[in-house]
Amino acid sequence: MKILNFEILFQRRTLPLIGLKAFSVRVMAIGSGLVVLGIIFLLMGINPIELYIDIILVNIRLLPNTIGIFITLLCIALGLAIPFKARIDNIGAEGQYVMGTLAAIGTAFIFPTLPFFILIPLMFINGFIIGAIWALPVVLFRAKGGFQGADVVVSFLMVFPAIYILEYLVSGPWRDPETGFTYSSQIPENGKIPVLDFDFTVPILDIKWDFSPVHITLFLVLIITGLVYFFLFRSVNGVPKTKFGYELNVTGKNPLAGRTAGMSFFKVILVSMILSGGLAGMAGVGEIAGNQLRLTPSTPGYGFTAIAVAYLGGLNPIGIVISALFFAALIVGGNAIKLTKGLPGTALDMFSGILLFFVLLAEFFFRYTITWRRI
Repeated sequence: MKILNFEILFQRRTLPLIGLKAFSVRVMAIGSGLVVLGIIFLLMGINPIELYIDIILVNIRLLPNTIGIFITLLCIALGLAIPFKARIDNIGAEGQYVMGTLAAIGTAFIFPTLPFFILIPLMFINGFIIGAIWALPVVLFRAKGGFQGADVVVSFLMVFPAIYILEYLVSGPWRDPETGFTYSSQIPENGKIPVLDFDFTVPILDIKWDFSPVHITLFLVLIITGLVYFFLFRSVNGVPKTKFGYELNVTGKNPLAGRTAGMSFFKVILVSMILSGGLAGMAGVGEIAGNQLRLTPSTPGYGFTAIAVAYLGGLNPIGIVISALFFAALIVGGNAIKLTKGLPGTALDMFSGILLFFVLLAEFFFRYTITWRRI
């Protein structure tokens, strides 16, 4: 690329950025995104420093709400990290998440008399299965169709029929007959996931935390995080310790070398998309049966936000835990101050979109270096 009298050269890195260097690049990416957002807020007549401080203070007061959203983001982002590691782009986690919510409500409506210790696990199983099924078209088009960008296109397009099915059900068969509003009846009592129903007062801050927004799916997701790390991402000196983890790594770095070594790309994409869609579906079950308790025609966009969560976490389960907590705090803080600061209704989309741009830009610098040369 030539600009005036300079030539810009993009060179692929021979050694990957790891450790402190990788962490600093991601911190700089988020910092740059917050600076750009700050400039936009200044143009809107809002003091960005005060805004960011307000977001922090809101999250201190509403910590349980932040943890509630953290559960959902963590579960979806964990699933996304698996195909992303193999350079398979699952952009449709929002659709898989929506199908998980439908599976949860549908299971609870069909079997309302089952005891909770059978019904709730059945909801999670069905959510995983339906979410995984919704991800399978990506496997067919990418692995068998030979279209390199099929994973992006197909996974994204699968979001829309999921939303149309949701809108049809909440405005028709599952519409609440008592109110007549466009949302479903509430999930039966046996299908509600138990919550941490206790209060905690922080003496120093004089704040009382009500932990009812935190459902016990938190512990399930943390266990899944450990399992995903142990079986898929654990490595020694950069070499994955498990066979499938190694195949994921090689497929992502050099697909041709993987095929030459006898690795099945079809197997990698099939297993990774099943796990990815299944975890997004489970996240939908946890959200609908632990927090919302009924379906509405709108979706929160957690599936799209989780893309930024996964990349900011470095496609590593440990980093994703921190990243999910950061974005959950952003969502809670943004919702709380949207009215008080006069922010537009799309403010949260702007937050996520700009930060996602800088996170993906950071991924570019993980793979390439830029040098300037005078012509």
